[in-house]
Amino acid sequence: MQKVTVIAAVAKNGCIGINNDMPWHIPEDFAFFKQYTMEKPVIMGRKTWESLPKKPLPGRRNIVISRDADYSAQGAEVVTDIQTALGLCKDEVEVMIMGGAQIYQETITIATDLRITKVDSAVEGDAFFPEIDSDIWEVISCEKGISSKNGTGYAFVHYVRK
Repeated sequence: MQKVTVIAAVAKNGCIGINNDMPWHIPEDFAFFKQYTMEKPVIMGRKTWESLPKKPLPGRRNIVISRDADYSAQGAEVVTDIQTALGLCKDEVEVMIMGGAQIYQETITIATDLRITKVDSAVEGDAFFPEIDSDIWEVISCEKGISSKNGTGYAFVHYVRK
């Protein structure tokens, strides 16, 4: 069975972003994201695509979801819905869902795994991750750390569907 993995960094209050940007900078999280997603297809919404400092993400098949069928994303494939995006990846062992909030909301119900970096702070934001229901999701690993950049605590948490 194909793994559909949602990957996100989430603050204590569920915040994942503000003004189409991440409200923190944790180098260890960026390193984990890069290492874990490398050579896997990454599916993201248009706003997430537009927020990337470097496009496309190198070493990964980039798939962008936009309601606008004429949207152009150089270096990525553009589709209009999540099912079409997943269909493009039907032969892949694992597919990564990398946001944003709207895409997470749509895919948490079909995901097999969650790779969440829990950021040990509450921040202001305008984009939030859906609630992780403990009746549905089970933690199978948790690795804690402290950011080398600013001392912010974090934990890499791997959830699987029960």
